[in-house]
Amino acid sequence: MLLKRLTFTASALSIAAAFAQPAFAQDSAPAADAASEGLGEIVVTATKRETSAQSTPIAMTVASGEELSKAGVTDVNALSNIAPTVNIAQNNANTMITIRGVSSRDYSETGDPAVAVSVDNFYLQRAFALNAAMFDVERIEVLRGPQGTLYGRNATAGAVNIATVKPTDDWKLDAAAEIGNYGTLNFDVGATVPVSDTLSFRFAGTRKTHEGYRDNPGLKDGDDGNVTGGRVHALWTPTSRLSILVTGEMTRVDGVGSTIKAVPYSDVNDDGTLEIGSSKRFELNNQGYTRIRTKAVRSAISYDMDFATLSFFGGYQKSTLNRDNDQDGGTVYNYGFQQNEDVKDQNYELRLSSNNKTGFTWQVGGYFFKETDALLTYFQVHGDAGTTPFNYYTFDYDVGSKSKAAFAQVGYDVTDQLKLEAGVRYTKDNKYQVGYNDIAGAYADLDNHYSGDQVTWHFGANYQVTPDNLFYAKVDKGYKAGGYTTNSSFGPEQIIAYEIGTKNRFLNNTLQVNLSGFYYDYSDLQTQQEDPATALVYTLNAGKARVWGAELETLWQVTPDTRIDANVAWLDAKYSEFCTVTADTCPAASDLSGNRLTQAPEWTLSGGIQHDFHLLGGTLTPRVQTRYQSKSYFTFYNTAAEQQGAYWKSDAQITYTPDDGPFSITAYVRNIENKTILTANANAGYASAYLVQFAPPRTYGARLTYSF
Repeated sequence: MLLKRLTFTASALSIAAAFAQPAFAQDSAPAADAASEGLGEIVVTATKRETSAQSTPIAMTVASGEELSKAGVTDVNALSNIAPTVNIAQNNANTMITIRGVSSRDYSETGDPAVAVSVDNFYLQRAFALNAAMFDVERIEVLRGPQGTLYGRNATAGAVNIATVKPTDDWKLDAAAEIGNYGTLNFDVGATVPVSDTLSFRFAGTRKTHEGYRDNPGLKDGDDGNVTGGRVHALWTPTSRLSILVTGEMTRVDGVGSTIKAVPYSDVNDDGTLEIGSSKRFELNNQGYTRIRTKAVRSAISYDMDFATLSFFGGYQKSTLNRDNDQDGGTVYNYGFQQNEDVKDQNYELRLSSNNKTGFTWQVGGYFFKETDALLTYFQVHGDAGTTPFNYYTFDYDVGSKSKAAFAQVGYDVTDQLKLEAGVRYTKDNKYQVGYNDIAGAYADLDNHYSGDQVTWHFGANYQVTPDNLFYAKVDKGYKAGGYTTNSSFGPEQIIAYEIGTKNRFLNNTLQVNLSGFYYDYSDLQTQQEDPATALVYTLNAGKARVWGAELETLWQVTPDTRIDANVAWLDAKYSEFCTVTADTCPAASDLSGNRLTQAPEWTLSGGIQHDFHLLGGTLTPRVQTRYQSKSYFTFYNTAAEQQGAYWKSDAQITYTPDDGPFSITAYVRNIENKTILTANANAGYASAYLVQFAPPRTYGARLTYSF
């Protein structure tokens, strides 16, 4: 079936490209100029200095704000729409990101992510705060592979950099309105207002709503959307050397939020897979709600000292989460999970970077992170409507962490073509958890503390064969800090990553071919494991894993009007040493060596084609794209019941842009197949069921944009 689908897709792309050729022959002179320009260059800051994406020796996916909007990427959950090797899992209100099979499943207040997500150089630690950060975006960079030297701890899988639109010297207005099924109404606006030669502002706002994708009779529909956000940038450049950017931002999320469906053990098929039933309509008996508030103040200051630039990035963010849901996913039980968190984050980085781009280049810096979290959470048993729930579990903690780091990275041009790189970072981590829990009447005071340090490093060699052809090889060490749960402690996990790659432009800058291969030596993996004798969840260091992989990314500007992209990723990510907490010795019955890592499909394929038709006094651009993912698992047990089967997911859109107008209109449909795709699946003994969550169903609508 897969071979037939691939053959069909390849044939369709070839036929579409062939039909596009006559249109190219009739193009005017400006189109010929576009052909000579080819694919153009994209400037990124992946190495914490501005470089061309094609000359940066990092495997990455870069998308502009316009591309994100057209692909329906309005929050971190939708990143897989533009980055095929990224997998997203959802656990209630928390988003967990997996890159190349590396992820963190610990979404608790003491857990750390494996992907470093930042907005304008401000690091976001809490998983629930990721979903309201993306509006008025200039671009997003998804860096694959450990980024431990420049991005520090908790970047074992990679990094996601979100860059918002900044003020400029020119007046600018951007606005968009979108309407779609499920009552979708989205509005975005951004305005740049220069008030003098040295002072300029950028005002941005967003309002996104849609009805719930899940019909839960007698309750409000779940998996709804209700996001409001606002941001103000103030840029002051009193001299040509000094730049000061101050940002204020707020976001709020309301509504029911994500919902869980229970698939009872009785609905497990003979082959071990789940009979999920309807993903659109199922009964619950506890009304859920979600309320997230974030407020942030950030600053970015840079001063050009001729030989180097001194930069400071810092800020403060307060995030609150109040939520409840039907934790058993049905009507057989009456369990709810009420979560209340008050999180305060501080980030500061001071960096000095050389201004020269050739010869001996360098950057040094220091970093400080602090977080506090006042948490009060209940696992509850609900009674009849209007009665007070019984708090079966109570968790009342003050949690905090600090991280301090110093780093340096240098590069040296051995020849005009060969450059060597080296970097090192030292990080010191401290964590605490103070409070109490009451688990089914068993009261316990907690006073947990963790302290640890780590050295991470980077070595690389880059060979620029021609201005259009780069080869690179590198080895990196990344780590995720250790810590504790209520009932266990664990050490840091580490990755040594070896990678070779090449980035190329061919055919007069119209064909881009990027290829990378990698091997990860992954040790002391932090895994969440449930002890069936006590039903307590532990986070422990599991052992070792090895990850092999290869990625091919292509982009072809067939004609000035026709563009084709195709990507292939292969991943072999398996545990090499892993026994669960119940194993007396290893190997044993619970030896899971050889199992695949969670959310690590062996194959991921994607492709798309678009063509500009010049008619009706403008340009009509249809685009179709599809993504295939082979089966993957949500837990390290690799059971058939806890898997996501192989699937295709396709999207289509058509955009009209008049030649003499500042607006465009796009009609779209996403998830054309209306495929039921899981974002979470876990065996819950207390509910006698597997608890699953779902990605959005088929959606469609139209978006009008205005830019002046």
